Amino acid sequence: MSDFRGRVLKALSWTAGGKVVSQVISMGFGIALARMLTPDDFGLIAMMMVFTGFAGLLMDVGLGSALVQKKDVQEIHYNTVFWTNLGLGVGLWALVSSLSPFIAEFYGREELTDLGLVLSLQFILGALGLVPRQRLVKDLSFQVTAVADLLGMIVGGTIAVFMVSQGYGYWGLAWQPVILRFVATCYVWGAARWVPAMAFSGEALKELFGFSFYVFATRVIRFATMKADKLLAGKYIGGDAAGLLDKAHSMMLFPLQNVSHTVGSVMFPALSLIQSDRQRIRKVYMRSTQAIALLTFPMMAGIFAVSENFVFGVLGEQWAELVPLLQILCLAGVARSIVTVTGAIYLSLGRAKLQFKVNLLTRPIALAGVIAGLPWGVEGIVIGMTTATWINSLITLSIAGRLINLSLLELMLSFFRTLAAAVLMAIGIILLDRVLYGIGPLGSFGIQVLAGGGLYVMFAFVLRIKALTDVLDILKSQFAKRRSNV
Repeated sequence: MSDFRGRVLKALSWTAGGKVVSQVISMGFGIALARMLTPDDFGLIAMMMVFTGFAGLLMDVGLGSALVQKKDVQEIHYNTVFWTNLGLGVGLWALVSSLSPFIAEFYGREELTDLGLVLSLQFILGALGLVPRQRLVKDLSFQVTAVADLLGMIVGGTIAVFMVSQGYGYWGLAWQPVILRFVATCYVWGAARWVPAMAFSGEALKELFGFSFYVFATRVIRFATMKADKLLAGKYIGGDAAGLLDKAHSMMLFPLQNVSHTVGSVMFPALSLIQSDRQRIRKVYMRSTQAIALLTFPMMAGIFAVSENFVFGVLGEQWAELVPLLQILCLAGVARSIVTVTGAIYLSLGRAKLQFKVNLLTRPIALAGVIAGLPWGVEGIVIGMTTATWINSLITLSIAGRLINLSLLELMLSFFRTLAAAVLMAIGIILLDRVLYGIGPLGSFGIQVLAGGGLYVMFAFVLRIKALTDVLDILKSQFAKRRSNV
């Protein structure tokens, strides 16, 4: 038990640390690029990423997750997945490259033809890095993947900013993810020290595919509905609308990627190790979601409260239409932050088929929300998405909870104090903004952030949020352990 906890905490610390640092750096590069470019530039990349991202799902077809979930994985499984994915990666690169002119014609933007050629290079790079990365993930060696992603982020962002400063415009945005993937893949290969053998087994592929098919099908359904907003906005409203949606999503996803996705990425392999003990999974899941809410709820409430000063003070006036979109999406972010980890429950218990069936129910609702809001422009799309997100989150949490004997009501009530502290904090910094009138948006934003952090900690202690006590106990025990080893 102590060994399991220690491995999980170590994995979480490395993943969280790497995510926080890389995402802070990413946000810094994103802000710099946003000040130098226009929403239309970001919209071009977002429109093409709808297609390259969808094709990217085919590159894995869930085989990476199957390697992590399978208990008795052999070397033949790794080799089979490597050669399968490499073949898919090369094929998808050729397919998307040849379809780029038709994608450009669909949107009415000829620039997308050449953009497709560059962005599709990620397929080959991703295929090369999948198996070495999953070998590290299966062993909970997240320190390597964290460093790899961090280095890729720094190199890719630096080159992107340099290219834009030299007048290459949106090409900096196009090359950024390709360079990131290249650097991360090279580092992972060097650290994993694994060389594929010229071996392939149809039987091994069949063993993995029984699980991976439903993981893949679930990802396809999710991706299609999640990208529908940018597809429809780019087609019927324009590049500016797609760029605004893309930037609003990236701002809202910043805390989710740092917290929820970080915990979720570790929980899947961790829960797979204890998949036979449902009660233990329930306990780990509850503590994980409480810790997530402790951090993401105030982040979402804070973004809602400071959005105007942030946009005008940090991004620039050309992004003024982003303010209401951010505020609406923060409401969706609250739900998404706690529903992200449910995937670890389905997959660790080998219930990928059930997860797929749940998504067959929830994803059409998400698509309906986008379509329903389209006549009212970008804000209508965001309102429709947020409404659908809450409906789908409640459905998903309810079904996943049944697998570990956890009722939806019990789970929702456990977040009450954390939500109350976050709301009180948001009210406090909104009222503070009125006092700061005349300082300017950038100065007000900085003061609000500092004040918000202090207010939230105070309310968290006053309301005696259990997750805060758990986190402090873990930090104390880890500190004491390190001191004893010195």
